[in-house]
Formats: sequence, C-alpha cells, structure tokens
Amino acid sequence: MLEKDIRKVTEGAYPFHMPGHKRQKEWLEGLLDLDITEICGADNLHAPTGIIDESQKGAAKFFGVKETLFLTGGSTVGILSAIAAACEYDDKIIIARNCHKSVYNACIINRLKVSFVYSQTDCALGCAGGVFPRDVSEEMDRSGAKIVVITSPTYEGIVSDIEAIAKEVHTRDGILIVDAAHGAHLGFNDYFPKSARSLGADIVIESAHKTLPCLTGAALLHICTERVDASAVKRAVGIYLTSSPPYPIICSIDRFVHKASETDLFSSYKARLEAFYRVCSVLTKLKVIRTDDRSKIVISTRGTSINGFELKEILLRDYKIELEMALPEYALAMTSVADNDEGLDRIATALADIDGKISACEKKPFYLPPKPKIRGCFTENPPIAAEPVPLESSAGRISLDFIFAYPPGCPIVAPGEEITPEILEYIKGIINMNGQILSDGEFFPEAVRVYEEKD
Repeated sequence: MLEKDIRKVTEGAYPFHMPGHKRQKEWLEGLLDLDITEICGADNLHAPTGIIDESQKGAAKFFGVKETLFLTGGSTVGILSAIAAACEYDDKIIIARNCHKSVYNACIINRLKVSFVYSQTDCALGCAGGVFPRDVSEEMDRSGAKIVVITSPTYEGIVSDIEAIAKEVHTRDGILIVDAAHGAHLGFNDYFPKSARSLGADIVIESAHKTLPCLTGAALLHICTERVDASAVKRAVGIYLTSSPPYPIICSIDRFVHKASETDLFSSYKARLEAFYRVCSVLTKLKVIRTDDRSKIVISTRGTSINGFELKEILLRDYKIELEMALPEYALAMTSVADNDEGLDRIATALADIDGKISACEKKPFYLPPKPKIRGCFTENPPIAAEPVPLESSAGRISLDFIFAYPPGCPIVAPGEEITPEILEYIKGIINMNGQILSDGEFFPEAVRVYEEKD
C-alpha cells in the first residue's frame, strides 16, 4: 500500500527538503477537514467573488503587490500562464538558460522564437549563478524580443540584480517575468534578499510550498505592475489550473498569510540559521557556503574525499537527515520558518561528525559544461526522421530530447542542440555518481533520440 510505503520512507528522518511545512502539526492540522468542492458559500478559485477573493486581496496586501492569484498546481501553472498571457504565437522571447523546464514547455506550447541569456557560473559551487543586466539589454537589442524570463533566486539561493534588469527591460518597453519559485519567503526580514516583487519585476511566480509552510502544490502568481494585462493572466490561469482546485492547498496559503501577519515568524528563523552557521564555521573539510539567500544551506564537498551525492546518502543512512538535492560539488538542505532548533542542531552535529571522518582530497572541479551548440530552436517541429543512438556514442549528434539533472530540472541539452563531448562527459559523470539525469525521451538513459544523419 502506497501510504504505508511512504510512511516507511519518511519515518524518523528529519526533512531538510520541501514542502516547507516540514510535517509540523501547527501548519497541517485540520486542513484535510477542508477538502471540499465549490459548495454554496465556499466561493470558486476560478471566479472568486467571496471568501477566496477576500483572501487573495489580503495576500496581495501582505506581499505588497497589485494582485495575487492563488495556484494549486505549483509554480508551473504560474509560469505557463504568465508566458501565455504576455506572448502571442510566434513571438520572440528571451529566457535565462538556467530556467526550469516549465519555462521551456511554455515556449513550446506557444511556439515562441527563443533566445538565451546565460548566467555567470558560480565557481565555488560549479552551478549557474545570476544573470547580468547588460546581457539582458544586449540580447533584447539584438533579437528585438520584448518578453524576458529569468530565475531568481536559483535553487541554491543565488539572486540576480532584478532592479537593474527590470530597468533595462522597461527602457525597451518590455515585460520582465521572474520565476521566483524558491523565493516566496523573501522580503520579510532584511536577513534575506529583497524580493523581485518589490524590485520592478512585472510578474513574479513563487512556490509557497517550497519555502513557506504550505501544502505541496501551493503557489502564488503576483501581478506587480501596470504593464501586465491582468485579465489575460487570469484567462491563462483558467486554462492551466485544474477545474477542481483543492481547498486544503488554498487554505494552507491563507493560514500562513494570517499567522505571518499576526506574528513575527522570521526573526526567530534568522536566529536559528545564524546559530547554525556559527557552529558550522569550524568545519575544516566540508564548507557550508552562505549564498545570497541564507535559508538555503549549501554544503560544499569540493576538496574532500566525497562528492555531493555521497554526502546526501551518508546523511540519510547514518543520521536520518533527508536533504533536498545533491550535485557533484555540493548538497543542499532547504529550510523554512517551520524548522526547529532540534533539526538544525541535528544537521550541524552530523556535519561535524562527517567532517572528522572524511579526508581532504585534491580532485578536478566538476564545472557546468560550456554553452551548447544550438543547431535549431527547441520550439520548432522536429523532423520525422529520427533515430535512437546509445548515449555513449551520441557526441556530435543533435538531440531531439530534453536532458536534465533533476533536481533542479534545468535542461543540460534541449532539442536542436548538439551533444558535445563536454556535455556528454558531464552527463556521464553525474550518472556514474548515481545522480539523477532525466529525459523526455523513452529510451533514456540507454539511448537518446537524435536527428537522423543523411547520406
């Protein structure tokens, strides 16, 4: 039975992963009693005029935006809706290369002509960093695109200069959409970065279930400026949102807004995190890195005898601590206001213990592969002639599939891009470390679909 199996998986493990309620009763108690449908007096999320409308307006005031829409299908619904509302078919759009696959899917659905801006590489972690404002302005001037989509903060808590990017976009009469799925908690305490909501972004999408104590699937679409056609956004949400939005998810958002409005949840949260970072500052081999968003505990394994995947495995096996994700150079623990002292003490003690058992080790840094060679836009209809080839021998071929590490779900290769030797080495490296590489191709990882070579 699935329920029994899931309870077995989670039993005794402390959750340093989403959802942000961390299975704490104060955030969950009674929500299942609210699993109803659109009965008399309960309003309707698709056309709210009563209690849900009032709740959304209260949330908009709390988050400091023009309008807030509750979503029950995660940030994916918000991203699909925002891009559909901002674009016409065949429009030009600029997206950050490290955007989530849902951004790519929105571009495919709307048949958009896509160009990329590339984030700087965070060399300390071997991951994507922020996007430079000048790269956005230069790409807008080159391509003529008016819609820009970037991710900030990233999974690891790295933020871009949203204020400067928004100025560049608006100077060119454009619209800036920010995937802030990992930033719903920003803006409530100066310990954390400012939120894109207050920095000039036009639409901001946030996953309340990631960093706030809300049920999985809870998300927010914020309309922040007059540049946005709110009616078009709502029509798009009506297409992508389930016709039966779950009331427990909606109520979990409202519960947080009310509690956070009445109580300062973030000062004690800041104190717990600061205490954790002080304790971990004495580690000699592992390094706990403070990124822009210090709610993301990023544990670097560079220069040690283990990699990020191994650290994640050790923490679960030996200490019953479940992290959110791992990649070759680091592992990531996600925190929220629902975390407690016991949990942070537990991971700090575990890291100190592991630090004493592993050794320093010089090894080649595992960086992101170089920019892909783009042979065609991934939104174009693929040719009928395609063939699966073994992944091992796919170097030099043009992929028809998305290939991405999950998490974080950002494409390493998109359809129409060449699988270069460097990209293949990166993919194989993660697979060999027991990392999770996924694809939308049915043959992966044994084979990948590529353009058929013509004689």
